[in-house]
Amino acid sequence: MKINHLIISLIFIFVGLSDSFGQRCYEFHKSKSCTVEDVEGLKLSSLSRSHYLEVGKTVTYEVVLYGQKEVIIQCCTEEKYYPLRFKLKSSVNGDLIYDNKYDNYINNISLSLDRTELISIEISIVSTNENVSVLKGTKACVGMAIYMEKNEVRQ
Repeated sequence: MKINHLIISLIFIFVGLSDSFGQRCYEFHKSKSCTVEDVEGLKLSSLSRSHYLEVGKTVTYEVVLYGQKEVIIQCCTEEKYYPLRFKLKSSVNGDLIYDNKYDNYINNISLSLDRTELISIEISIVSTNENVSVLKGTKACVGMAIYMEKNEVRQ
């Protein structure tokens, strides 16, 4: 009977610990490391997300980006986990729209779409030769901050 209580207690401890690690990433996209300078006229969108991600894994978000609006997508992580790779793909046909791998893994992109689009955003922590052995199997907070042009109130 004591063994059962011990096993149940250990299960609750491990479940609680895994949740607490995920909680530290809550609203990571609002952290200082994820802010973009010079966003006058733009506001942080509710489409922004944070995730507790394992090195080498990918998280995918689907978002609707509205046409005729300026959008900035900023991807960020904890200091030692850079570079981040992010790709924008059409959710309709899977076509690659953008891959920051070809821009030396920059952390943000500014875009303006002609029409409203359903976009998949894939984010992964890239293992480089310098950090692959140290970071393999570890996890870090990853944020995706989406800034959108503010709606103008018409009278």
